[in-house]
Amino acid sequence: MKIEACSDEWLLTFGTGGYASSTFCGYNARTYHGLLIAPTNPPHRRFLLLSKIEESLIYGDEIPFGTNRYVPDVTHPKGYEYIQSFTWGRNYVSWRYSVEGVTVAKEIVACQGVDCVIVRYSAEKGRLKLCPLVGYRSHHDVMRRGQYYFETSFREKEILVLRDGTPHLRVSYSNGRPYTSGYWYYNFQYDVDRILGNHYVEDLFNPFCIEAEGSVELVFYPKRPGYAERAESPRDEISLLREATKAFVVKGKEGYAIMAGYHWFDEWGRDTFISMEGLLLLDGGFERAKSIFRRYLPYCNEGLLPNHITPGGEPFYLGVDVTLWAVNALYKYFLKSKDKDFVREVLRAVEDCLWHYVRGTRVLYWKDGLLYHSGAPRTWMDASFDGTVVTPREGAAVEVNALLYNALMAFNDMRESLGEEPVEEFSSRAGRLKSAFAEAFTAPWGLYDYISPEGVPDRSVRPNMIFAYSLPFPVGPEEMVNVVRNTVEAELLRPYGLSTLSRRDPKYRPTWRGPRAERDLAYHNGVIWPWLLGAYVDFVLRYFREEALELLHYLYPLIETVKSRNGFLPELFEDVPPYRPAGAFAQAWSVAEVYRALRALLGAV
Repeated sequence: MKIEACSDEWLLTFGTGGYASSTFCGYNARTYHGLLIAPTNPPHRRFLLLSKIEESLIYGDEIPFGTNRYVPDVTHPKGYEYIQSFTWGRNYVSWRYSVEGVTVAKEIVACQGVDCVIVRYSAEKGRLKLCPLVGYRSHHDVMRRGQYYFETSFREKEILVLRDGTPHLRVSYSNGRPYTSGYWYYNFQYDVDRILGNHYVEDLFNPFCIEAEGSVELVFYPKRPGYAERAESPRDEISLLREATKAFVVKGKEGYAIMAGYHWFDEWGRDTFISMEGLLLLDGGFERAKSIFRRYLPYCNEGLLPNHITPGGEPFYLGVDVTLWAVNALYKYFLKSKDKDFVREVLRAVEDCLWHYVRGTRVLYWKDGLLYHSGAPRTWMDASFDGTVVTPREGAAVEVNALLYNALMAFNDMRESLGEEPVEEFSSRAGRLKSAFAEAFTAPWGLYDYISPEGVPDRSVRPNMIFAYSLPFPVGPEEMVNVVRNTVEAELLRPYGLSTLSRRDPKYRPTWRGPRAERDLAYHNGVIWPWLLGAYVDFVLRYFREEALELLHYLYPLIETVKSRNGFLPELFEDVPPYRPAGAFAQAWSVAEVYRALRALLGAV
């Protein structure tokens, strides 16, 4: 096998926020790659504990069959040349090697509900030599020699690795002879991080090795062990996506949380509520959804729910749409669960949040019947670097007004379903907003993206207009449906999602590459976001339901991507063939919204 053919990534998750991930070849290409990355404050502050295992077959000579990349651009050893097959299952990855004619098998199995990984080897001849490489640092960073002092303690069938005198990693083993090694390995090169302008050179420590004949099982864990047998992945795309949704719903110290993405994203409010229907509600995860609502709603501050809750429990506020996405998720929860008791429990808190939108705050204000916001970035298009906001959109954003109209209408619908009178001011405000919306946002090509504080409409052709027609209560003028559809299909729709900006716009950037500034300039200015397909499919099924089968066929390349990545979808795709995946390897709202969209399309054909 050539190294180019096995440089794709794999991911296994533990249900805690922790994970294992690397490449098919077995070399680490990011700081985020490692066999055991665990949260120190679950599900937050994820730290690398075990990077990889140096692997050799002793059969006459000692023959290494692993693969590493070292500075400067050196590949050693070249164990990928021995790979005969690679399999990525539901909770495991496995390899079969032919090492100088000797068959060697290896599998890595992820435990669930505990930070623990099981590594199993077998060799038909000879003896295996396995040398773990450990580290201790944030998964965003690198480690260099001398940051910590590691030592090893051996017990019966268990090895304890200490870091500066405190327990770092425990290893139980089935058989074999362990012994202290105590070597530093220098200058690992992480190729993806190098391209992205991140820290990319790391040193790792080898505290011990173990030699075993036949087969051996190693269980690595920081606190308590787990156990798991390998489980196979389903074959169809819907089942693959359903399985992938489980990776993002994790159990932390404060209850359930939704991780926005792997590898680097933590828990984010906007992503949580956009993803909730696909990750939880479609398959009856109502108790977990309730746990998340109960955790977030007490944080409402002047109407806003937090973008982020820090590992220390401090809320961070920025987005003006997070609360509105939460109301939409609660409405979807109500429609699917029929749970009046829970909705009655939380509806007062939701009402208190919405009153701030209706009455205005320091951030939110009304002008000519529309909701404006001050400051930027406060929408989902929130890229910024070095004090530069790439897509500021300060003023009246089209999707924020669509979400507010939807939230006010959904709130009153839930009240009436509970036998309560609707809030009259919410109804009247929604009515005035709908009238003003049609007058202010209607453009020759569909809808303006936002209106500046000075009342000047932004003429960028972006996908945000689709939310005026996709939400349960659409605010967009009916007469513009065909115009919006024609524009979106002609300028934004791709087989992998919706592009974030028309190719005719001078700000358009189709690729997500290079250092951070270059990537952020492209982030919402042309690259494709798969999560937007959820709204687009809702739009099509509401107004053009007879075209569901045609759209399903159009999305065939995306469906093939689902199959090739074990159900995981990336944050982005570049907007030039071959539509290279970009951004985070696995993104919650990409998986959730594509899963929801494909189920809806299949239900309509």
